[in-house]
Amino acid sequence: MKQIRGGKSIALRPSHSRIGDFTRLGFTILVVIHVLISAWLVVDFEGRYTEGKPAPTNVNALIAVDSEKTLIDVEMENSTSFILYMIYRDYSEPEIETNQSQGESNDTSDEEQDNEQKKGTDSEDIEWLKLGRNVVFIFMALLIISEILVMIGIPFRATIRVMMWILLVASFAIVIPSTYVLDLVGDDEDDDKKNDEDGKGVTDSLSEETFVQSTESGSMAHEDNSVDSNLIFWGIQFDMMFSGYDLGLVEPENYSAVREQPPDENSTDSDSFVKFESNLKLQYGKNLPSVLLIPIVWYILPAKPKQRPKQYLLESE
Repeated sequence: MKQIRGGKSIALRPSHSRIGDFTRLGFTILVVIHVLISAWLVVDFEGRYTEGKPAPTNVNALIAVDSEKTLIDVEMENSTSFILYMIYRDYSEPEIETNQSQGESNDTSDEEQDNEQKKGTDSEDIEWLKLGRNVVFIFMALLIISEILVMIGIPFRATIRVMMWILLVASFAIVIPSTYVLDLVGDDEDDDKKNDEDGKGVTDSLSEETFVQSTESGSMAHEDNSVDSNLIFWGIQFDMMFSGYDLGLVEPENYSAVREQPPDENSTDSDSFVKFESNLKLQYGKNLPSVLLIPIVWYILPAKPKQRPKQYLLESE
């Protein structure tokens, strides 16, 4: 498009030049390097025990995900009640139940060990975040290569360049947050099947992962999980809750009764109830918006236009 001033036409965009090509390529490389050495994802976690023995302990964590590693800074406030809670609690299955469970599992233990060995040799746990980083590296390289192809002048060069830029933006906006959540939740197939049978999905697993609890399996009874997600500025937030009766605070002879039904409010076993509420904010790094400047440079420094056929030029003259 041109404007007419004083009988002369003035172009709104500068004409193509070889200096402009190298400037455009250099700017793309600088942006890629700038994003490469900065944080891609910033996770702010705030959790609080609202009910039970460990209340009112607060757990705060700041997590930064960049191109190489994940940095974590954890801080605990009002931790005295939590420390006393961990000292006081004592979870141990009764010997009778343990012997029964061991007797039932002896018949299938050999088969399970063989299956676990086969699974261990055949496949390994997927490192989702590492996979997401590799996807970003690939699209960064392809974006630079596409800019070189634009300088060379191959067919469909503009379409290829736009596609590589869109894929790079999508990898930052979708792939990195998704792979981080998958790494946080884990990919245990048995846990996924159990959650599906109970009518619970990945969001409940996320809530369980952020609950600071003991490592004993089966130490919580009548667990309840909830996760709500909502969009925030430049990211997404998960509001989570996890609650249940900690059998480590219950006498061993009362384990079965507590597992069958929640204890009455006036009973001593009701003091074993623990509730943990938290929110997890996933926000993009502050330097990622610089990727959005690349199309502006495309407009300011245009590529070499396609050469029209000579016959078309003669007809236009």
